[in-house]
Amino acid sequence: MKIVLPANVTKIISMLESHGHEAYIVGGCVRDSVRGVVPKDWDITTSATPHEVVEIFSHTVETGIKHGTVTVIINRLHYEVTTYRIDGEYLDSRRPQDVIFTSNIYEDLSRRDFTMNAIAYNPACGFADPYEGQKDIAREIIRCVGNPTDRFKEDALRMLRAVRFAGQLGFTLEKETHNAIISQSANLVNISAERIREEIVKLLTSPYIEAVKLLETTDLLPYILIDQPFGGDTNKIISQLEYCPDSEPLRLALFLSWSGDNCEKLLRTLRFDNKTISEVARYVNCLHTYIPLFRYEIKKYLRHMPQAHFENLLTLQSIVKPYDAKRLDAMRRESRDIQEKGECYTLKDLSVNGIDLAEVGIPPGKAIGDKLEELLDAVMRDPALNADLHSLL
Repeated sequence: MKIVLPANVTKIISMLESHGHEAYIVGGCVRDSVRGVVPKDWDITTSATPHEVVEIFSHTVETGIKHGTVTVIINRLHYEVTTYRIDGEYLDSRRPQDVIFTSNIYEDLSRRDFTMNAIAYNPACGFADPYEGQKDIAREIIRCVGNPTDRFKEDALRMLRAVRFAGQLGFTLEKETHNAIISQSANLVNISAERIREEIVKLLTSPYIEAVKLLETTDLLPYILIDQPFGGDTNKIISQLEYCPDSEPLRLALFLSWSGDNCEKLLRTLRFDNKTISEVARYVNCLHTYIPLFRYEIKKYLRHMPQAHFENLLTLQSIVKPYDAKRLDAMRRESRDIQEKGECYTLKDLSVNGIDLAEVGIPPGKAIGDKLEELLDAVMRDPALNADLHSLL
């Protein structure tokens, strides 16, 4: 098999070789190319030291110089070029304490996580594939390089990456790799919440959503939820996720649909941003709420969430309550009609405000607030009243 490289990547490899160094593309871009998928990123590994890479190319950024990575910029595009290396001791279940640069591509490949990611390719030399990663790709298997227990002790995030790759690629976990995750699952406590969050989002938005079940069968689920007991049914959640749009907030809401009032706490623990926390928690709290098919009731929801979020909520309810699909479609039409006709359902859209109420003698403070709420409720029930509120004061 021959991999066709972009011109910029070919140029980087050629320039490194012209200065007496080896260079290969490596990792995900090779894996994807073998699978017949066009890579999004192209990573290069080389025998050149970071200092030598900087000297060869005119535009570089010392991205991770300590670990041998230099970003080479060609035609405004960025390419990571990393020196062959051997990792030192892992003391925190995440990163090596130090690295040793080497001139041997096979020593570099031996430190990588999975066989499918431990393949290098050079246009002239072909593949360097000491762990038969191409065969594992053909068999659609995720298998660790060497001893899986050692790989997961080195970097506990690899366990979650294995599950995420299963979701993204539709591959299965090789038996020893699967069992090693079970034995090492507790080490996930050493991984930052931000890293766990990134992998979970990628898994939940992946095409092979049935891989979510692996979180349970590998014993990773309790450590992902960070001491919060899981109260859901993974088989039911997966069946719902299969019908869910590829949207991070919507899929998170289904994944956490069992969590109720604990949803916000879980999301904060996983370091989600406030906007996502607010949106997902609202979906979870309203997911099983019956919404009457009346414009007034719909307006009460629209008052507290954007139109798009209300429609998302209806989409989620149609997934968990498919027998209500016709009623939910009718509500969707009603909510859109409310928007199109510009009917009032928020205080800012009332034709009167606090100043108007004060001018007719209503005391400032709570009394004005209560009166505005009373007027808004009346207008939400009868939109025509909004035009005559001044005359009614």
